[in-house]
Amino acid sequence: MKKIKVTLYTREHGTQKYKKAKRNVVYPQGAIFVLRYGGKWETLKKCESYGEGTLAALEKEVALLKGDVVKLRPKVKPKRNDTQALDVLIDEYLSTGKAVEKNWRKRTLQAYSQALKLFLQFCTLKARLDEIDGDDLKRFKVYLRRQKTSLGKYIGQRTVWNHFNNVVSFLNEYGQTNLVKQSDWPKYEEKKVVCFDERDMARLLQFADEDEADVIEFFLGDGFRNGEGAHIEWPDFDHSNREVKTYSKPEQFGWEVKDTEERIVGISDRLAERLRARHLRHPGNGLMFPNTVGNPDKHLLRIIKRVALRAGLNCGKCLGTYERKRVSCSTHPVCRKWILHTIRKTWATFQHRSGADVRTIQRDLGHSSLESTLKYLAAEDRRSERRRSQINAADARVHQHTENGRPPQ
Repeated sequence: MKKIKVTLYTREHGTQKYKKAKRNVVYPQGAIFVLRYGGKWETLKKCESYGEGTLAALEKEVALLKGDVVKLRPKVKPKRNDTQALDVLIDEYLSTGKAVEKNWRKRTLQAYSQALKLFLQFCTLKARLDEIDGDDLKRFKVYLRRQKTSLGKYIGQRTVWNHFNNVVSFLNEYGQTNLVKQSDWPKYEEKKVVCFDERDMARLLQFADEDEADVIEFFLGDGFRNGEGAHIEWPDFDHSNREVKTYSKPEQFGWEVKDTEERIVGISDRLAERLRARHLRHPGNGLMFPNTVGNPDKHLLRIIKRVALRAGLNCGKCLGTYERKRVSCSTHPVCRKWILHTIRKTWATFQHRSGADVRTIQRDLGHSSLESTLKYLAAEDRRSERRRSQINAADARVHQHTENGRPPQ
């Protein structure tokens, strides 16, 4: 038995630097830990407990490696070629491969894990990468359409596409490219999100109590995402300059803004005064919108849905899940019309109508590409006075030789 010293390191957030991990330190959820032993570096699998306790939470996983004297067991990294077993490559991809390289967020890792789990279940007769061909992917597409949720409902077309896309990304990573043509991919109907009407928003606020109105007006006044609003703390609100700042908070909450889109957004004087009044009712330097136990409320949308039902603004046609039961939005707060993505679009639309330029709207929304912002504003061109004039002019050409829509006598 060779005696080797083992040291545990953790990677600093946002860098490639490693430092020794310490006991009695609470590390954020999703922290990356690496063992150094015998000239080898071994990245440990992410564990939910990393963000919930001290370094002692790792003891069970590293029992055979941690300590001053251990048996040298270097981890053999599988070679990247098309003869490797699928389960081995999937494990590498999610634990020490691309997931670690790109530092995937928790939700991204869950999405890829679910897709590859389904792919592995589908490939019962093919256990190696070099055995996978285009016909397998076509059949996998059909297999995905037959999958159901825990409530017995078939997964949506967009979810089928997402799973298929994640599997193709995995295959591409290991050299299996161009297995299917783009025309053989799953299809889904891309929904066009239309902003809310000013009258609907006014009615929504009429049926909200003071705290509920704070939430609605906050999102309508800055265009933040749900996670961004949930993690806003009072020091992030600058009353004197009428600004709110959103940025990653890995130490406190293990949370990061999407695509590192840290930004400062200006808000109206009226919203600034409303938030100031809320701070007087809820003093301190904690969260602006905490849940009942003081943690970030990641379900702020539920507040808006409850008010929408109360105000009679639900469509009454869609079904949703409420307390694990399928119910109608005519009687329960499950209407798919009310989503924060639409409120973000409404904020962008109102800004555009008020004269804000597209680049400013893109920056405040935190979009990395201008194309995403233009999609938000697509309906504005369709409804503009210029476009209405064009539509009416075209209609007039049809009826220019008629009187009151009837042929002349």
